Amino acid sequence: MKQAKIVFEKLTKSLAFYILIVLMLLMGCATLLEKNHGSGYVYDNIYGTCWFTTLWTLLVVLVCIGMIIGKIYRNPSLFLVHLSFVVILAGALCTRLFSQQGYVVLQTTAPTSILKTDEQLQQLPFSLQLDTFYVEFYPGTDAPADYVTHFRITNTIGQTSIYQVSMNKICSYDGYRFYQLSYSEGGKTSVLTVNRDQWGIPLTYSGYALFVLTMIWYLLSPHNAFRQLLRHPLFKAAGICLLLLMIPISTNAQLRTKDSLSVNSSQADQFGKLYMLYEGRITSISVFARDFSLKLTGKPRFGYLTAEQFLMGLLFFPDRWQRVALFEVNDPALMHDLNSPEGKAAISDFFDQTGRYKLLNYRSGMGTMTVKSPQQKEVEKLNDKIQLINMLHSGVLMQLFPLKTSAATVQWVQPIQALPRNTTATDSSFVRAALTSYYLALLANNEQQASGVLNRIADFQHNQADVVLPSAQKRNMEILYLKAGFSSLLFKINLTLGIIALLIALLPIGSKRPLMERILFYLLLCSLFTHTLSIALRVWIAGHLPLTNGAETMLTIAWCAMLGGLFLRRKFSLIMAFSFLLSGFALLVAHLGISNPKITPLTPVLSSPLLSIHVSVIMLALYFTGFRSTQQPDDTHPAVTSPSRNLPTGSTYAGA
Repeated sequence: MKQAKIVFEKLTKSLAFYILIVLMLLMGCATLLEKNHGSGYVYDNIYGTCWFTTLWTLLVVLVCIGMIIGKIYRNPSLFLVHLSFVVILAGALCTRLFSQQGYVVLQTTAPTSILKTDEQLQQLPFSLQLDTFYVEFYPGTDAPADYVTHFRITNTIGQTSIYQVSMNKICSYDGYRFYQLSYSEGGKTSVLTVNRDQWGIPLTYSGYALFVLTMIWYLLSPHNAFRQLLRHPLFKAAGICLLLLMIPISTNAQLRTKDSLSVNSSQADQFGKLYMLYEGRITSISVFARDFSLKLTGKPRFGYLTAEQFLMGLLFFPDRWQRVALFEVNDPALMHDLNSPEGKAAISDFFDQTGRYKLLNYRSGMGTMTVKSPQQKEVEKLNDKIQLINMLHSGVLMQLFPLKTSAATVQWVQPIQALPRNTTATDSSFVRAALTSYYLALLANNEQQASGVLNRIADFQHNQADVVLPSAQKRNMEILYLKAGFSSLLFKINLTLGIIALLIALLPIGSKRPLMERILFYLLLCSLFTHTLSIALRVWIAGHLPLTNGAETMLTIAWCAMLGGLFLRRKFSLIMAFSFLLSGFALLVAHLGISNPKITPLTPVLSSPLLSIHVSVIMLALYFTGFRSTQQPDDTHPAVTSPSRNLPTGSTYAGA
């Protein structure tokens, strides 16, 4: 009987493990299919199918059986973690079976009570009518910050209530939840998503809350290693070292570089601290310069030149850059036509002796193609880079000058564009001549004169738009954050240390193991401290938690993985190795996605961090539960399994 119980327990665990692997592979495939076929296709063929729901239901049943057979209730924290997953999945099942979803079109002309779904029209137990709709903008820009709908709801007995809904504000009424979906030009029509889920949402949120509270309970346990970690003296030492690294080093040099490709670093830094309007937000030129360098070269700097020097060189000294090899060329035919046998091409290589653009022959007919060959994709990429340089030279990228159009609005302009009608003659003259004056000072190699022009531009910006400009502290911290390149540095370090830690955990190294594990602990602690500092800087600069997009979610997951590795290191021999690896891969994904992405203001659709929190909780829960599930509890305390059985079962949640 006992032998049969052991076999059944192993069979249950194995089956649950393989079902989890199948589900993760399915969600990974669904993510790839969604990019090509859309969300509707993936839902109809995977997420919304009965067999997908059956797999999740079977997994829950197996987990419950394992909890009973394995007597997990003897380990309260492990039991509550498993229970939280059961509650979350039960909520998802209730949503799948009982929720009501659709959209309603509101108009100012007449009320409506019709809910439109994919299959039919349904009658709502109340009527809705649009009062007003408007778009809110970020101060000093024309970038939308939110879409706001004011509407009224009238119930069956004639009582009317006024409500507001926006992209970042949900309206709830009688179990129905309303979300802003779309609108028509002129504000006469607003479309709201309607969702009624009386059981699924409470259960799912309760499961998340239970999981988070369980992890907090475990973290704050008086006998936990995390409490000792907080008092560790290495925190202070690491902080001092990082502060010393952040002390700026000043240098004195001539205004122009020795090769005359650009200006010296101090002049470039002063230019980089000017404000500009870039991608809908007010930021420093340094942020734009870094993105410009990344788009052209794939790196945040070009050789010995900083991003600011690289931008200024192409902007003010374009003739000096005609023969500089900026672009990588991989296609043999392109290499031949561009006279770049070594795979490097300069700007002048894209034009023949008559000035004709060589890529025109390749681009003919490309606009109508749905599937492009590797050569056509490379032509498109190179053409985009050449056009970006042309846009820089034409001045359309440099929205440097704010002009106050009214007491509450500011319009940012380029030197070459038409200025607002109420612009004074003095302001107009300054906008037109400022960059020309600066260019003449650079040609004259007169640093004092050049700095004076930059100071006058900075004063002009503050006089016109002081209310909406970011503070100098935030501007400088953002520049520091971007130049530090925390993600690109830490992912290399963590992945390397993860491989080393894995070898130490698996290889027979005898008495040296404790010393090596202690060294790895200190290195993980330093990595966590550095990453914590980078996240704190990001939060302060952006004004919101790092949970608004995929890259920021990866940063949060990396932080949690490192933290978990520190306070679970004594329970699982492989936890530090996999904490290094998971955090390293998460930071690598963030780095590859947008390479230390720009810290942008919250766009309306991304203001809510719920999706990112959902993905982070699922990924980390699967990761840590994989280790916890290998722990076999006994009557007194949980036993620590051998390294050979400490195999991770968690992975990323790819289907969000």
